[in-house]
Amino acid sequence: MKDMLRVGIIGMGGISRVHTDVLMNMENAKIVAVCDINQARLQAAKEKTGAENAYENWEDLIKQEDIDIVHVLTPHYLHAPMSIRALKAGKHVLTEKPMATTVEDARKMIEAADQADTTLSVIFQNRYNASTVAVKEMQEAGELGRLICARASICWHREAPYYTESGWRGAWATEGGGTLINQAIHTLDLLSYLGGPIKRVLGHISTDLLRDSIEVEDNCHAVFEYENGAKGVLHATNNYGIDAPILLELVYENATYQLLAEKLLKVEDGVPHLVLRGQDAKHLGEKSYWGDSHKIQIAKLYDCILTGKKFEIDARSAFPALNLVKAIQESSAKNDWINLEKV
Repeated sequence: MKDMLRVGIIGMGGISRVHTDVLMNMENAKIVAVCDINQARLQAAKEKTGAENAYENWEDLIKQEDIDIVHVLTPHYLHAPMSIRALKAGKHVLTEKPMATTVEDARKMIEAADQADTTLSVIFQNRYNASTVAVKEMQEAGELGRLICARASICWHREAPYYTESGWRGAWATEGGGTLINQAIHTLDLLSYLGGPIKRVLGHISTDLLRDSIEVEDNCHAVFEYENGAKGVLHATNNYGIDAPILLELVYENATYQLLAEKLLKVEDGVPHLVLRGQDAKHLGEKSYWGDSHKIQIAKLYDCILTGKKFEIDARSAFPALNLVKAIQESSAKNDWINLEKV
């Protein structure tokens, strides 16, 4: 049995810093190859990580036989083809969210993972925030009772250059959406992870302040119904003046809790009281949501691979968040309820 995984990383953009910093401090991981189409970024990554090989072509990295796991940190539209190719080459795969830009591609990834004797995981690190873990433990202990309703508010700030200077954001073909698939998807994951399966959704998306710069939505509101009858509401926007802390409220029969990143508040008589601080985030909003719990997910994934255990955030577990994103977009186009299909 191996005691270390040899790692290849495809995509050395902003989020790669989080992955490399985690991996370089793990005893059971060694970065042996990096890949990026930008030569300056590629060389900087090779020097930082000490990787043996640096590739401009991602297919060359996947062909390197001694790589055990590939981290896919590229633009959204590349997650599915790169992950599928790596799985077919016998590699484990960890991809950033979203797992794909379409439900069809996500299903192909699940099929490829089922056929491979390896693991496909998707980064949903907020499941490991202290606040999320605490609520999940209370749920599983039967302390909370039935979920009655849930609400989520994601109010962040994005200017046109964020999209226009990226080369891929802001277009349906390459990003697969806007605020839903990029900023809100972590919260959509928690709505399913903590609330249970969602049965149907009625949503509306619009492109407002950024309508002259992007194709995709910068605003969304939606209502949804869980399979157990609970109701939910969602508001997501990239038109706010700052990256405000994300609010997720869960109302159960026996208690009401609010999650603000790592912080957990219990609502009593309409007043939220802090009951768990967790780790203080260095930033409000996006940056804290990038990296606070990446290290926990990556460490758990590697431990599972090395010990032969099934990892909890596999392709099927990650599917509901993307499925909900695409259902809201479809609902808006049809102006009608959309039933969410199973994997």
